[in-house]
Amino acid sequence: MERKEPADNKAELVFVTPQGAVHRAQAVLGPDRPRLVRPPVVGRQVRLDGDRRGLQARLPVAEVGNRAAYSLLEAEISAALALHRAYAGTRFRGLFPVPVGHDMNAAEPFVLYAAPRGRPLSALTHGVSTGDQRVIERDLVLAVRLMASAGLVHQGIVPPAVRWDGQGVQLWDLGSVTRTGRTRTPCGMAPYASPEQRAGVGAADPRDALWSVGQVLHHLVTGRPGNPDGPPSDLARHHTLAHTLAPVFAPRAVDRPTPDELLGRLMPDTDAALLTAGPPDPLEPFRRDFDEVMRRKHASLRRPPGPPPSAAAPPPPPYRPGGEPPSGVEQAPRRRPLTWFYGGGVGTSGNEGNEGGRR
Repeated sequence: MERKEPADNKAELVFVTPQGAVHRAQAVLGPDRPRLVRPPVVGRQVRLDGDRRGLQARLPVAEVGNRAAYSLLEAEISAALALHRAYAGTRFRGLFPVPVGHDMNAAEPFVLYAAPRGRPLSALTHGVSTGDQRVIERDLVLAVRLMASAGLVHQGIVPPAVRWDGQGVQLWDLGSVTRTGRTRTPCGMAPYASPEQRAGVGAADPRDALWSVGQVLHHLVTGRPGNPDGPPSDLARHHTLAHTLAPVFAPRAVDRPTPDELLGRLMPDTDAALLTAGPPDPLEPFRRDFDEVMRRKHASLRRPPGPPPSAAAPPPPPYRPGGEPPSGVEQAPRRRPLTWFYGGGVGTSGNEGNEGGRR
């Protein structure tokens, strides 16, 4: 439930925490910002109880009758909670956004995250050292591997979705996550989405995300987007990149290494057992029962239809989980920072809203 006071942009947010408790918090709400993931879900900065900063993704009230958008927000919350329950108590907890709470029964359904760490890779105007490159490379492959263990594939790994605080990576934009094995639908932006993902053929595979990791690292190292259909033409000139990531640029997922195989090259001493999802959740059967009750409830609700489209309004953009860059981004000069909200920054610095880092 969300009660908003437009005059001073304050609200009381009522949400369910990841532990299943109902929590109330006084919040100051920032203006809506575009997200990297599919509209119409929007994002905004939130300050809770005076000093805690967070980020809220919500479905505007006019779109609550949009079942597709409602389901996408539900899927984002499901992915965020699955990763949090699996890894919150482990050394891998910093790799993913931290969900604070959610409410899908609010007038404007939403999920609330803790503020992110660091800055988006797209805002690193001077690049990174070779040592930092190795850490970013390792952390992204590790994140893909951990998501695969949870049955998830990230379809929107792009530079603005990757946060870097000088010590490690945090991978955002969970609205771009799908289940492993689901039929691919055409989505993503070149060159970061794999050819199969953009074409919408076959089934979602964690190796799709490894293609994206390779393209992000190529852009980080060279300052230029790579080849959308295969290995970059300049790959051989960048030995630190080619040494470990050359195989991920294969056009077909079946020809790329698995996350396990690639991680074995980057972290040869890692015990594979440590990379499996956390112990079974003892409340999972009850969560499934609750989810089924809520599913039946939502199916029975008569939601108001969205406003009729204006005759002059342009058609909605295609579904691109990786997000659409502003026009001209691919022709931008080396290291030009992008202006994204979720995963990226607000403004060219990428720092607005930081809390020991920032989203």
